[in-house]
Amino acid sequence: MESILKNIMDNLSPAWGVCKTSMLDGHLLPCGGKIKIPQGAASVLVALFPYYLGEDQYEGSNISRYAVVPDYHEVVLKRLNCAVELLCDEYPSESFIPFTDNSPVPEVKAAANAGLGVIGDNNLLINPDFGSWVFIGEIITTLKTEAYKTPGIHNCTGCGKCVAACPAGILGRLNFEKSHCLSAITQSKGTLTPGQANLIKSAGCAWGCDICQTVCPMNNSAKITPIEEFKENVLTHIKQGDDSTGRAYAWRGRAVIERNLAILER
Repeated sequence: MESILKNIMDNLSPAWGVCKTSMLDGHLLPCGGKIKIPQGAASVLVALFPYYLGEDQYEGSNISRYAVVPDYHEVVLKRLNCAVELLCDEYPSESFIPFTDNSPVPEVKAAANAGLGVIGDNNLLINPDFGSWVFIGEIITTLKTEAYKTPGIHNCTGCGKCVAACPAGILGRLNFEKSHCLSAITQSKGTLTPGQANLIKSAGCAWGCDICQTVCPMNNSAKITPIEEFKENVLTHIKQGDDSTGRAYAWRGRAVIERNLAILER
């Protein structure tokens, strides 16, 4: 591993690795970003961005923990863009394209292939240091580089706690339907069914769902994020009429979050 690349990536993220693009053949996602993949792409530099703040910070929270911190799209993409600028300076003959969230890369699969953790029964990446409380970003590049793996866990314990605790009862199925996940339901537009509304009410969460993560024993020793941007402007409890600017749920518009808050207040 070249020291220049390692120094840039170490400054980008506390946990990163390399996944060869060949490991993702046939698994790229059909999103608009697919056309941005550079010709001759050889490697995916996968970076984790932990957001866990410590249990005491979530007391009385009514939104998912990933939405408690400032909008990760902005934080992660800014960091990725800074890293890409440095990489382009150091490797002017290579291409580097950053992605986060809306990405053609199956992020959890790529992160696992990069040695950053294991895929749990809840379909999330679990890192040995930061648990599943991580955002994933990647830089697709034509640069050919050796794999860089971090030591740690190799398998989910398979304890079944996340499967048993899932309020929607969808984990553990052979054909996982993401749209039936409570987190997806809280983000859906329009009128909810009585059953969907009851799920939101019982979980007490107006946006997202953390249940499969909070019950996971592999999250018990998760470290607090070292990313300073996630320690600023923290908002754990929202109410109707609150400004959603700079929050992870702002993209959906006010109507959806207001509907969910109204359900919680019934």
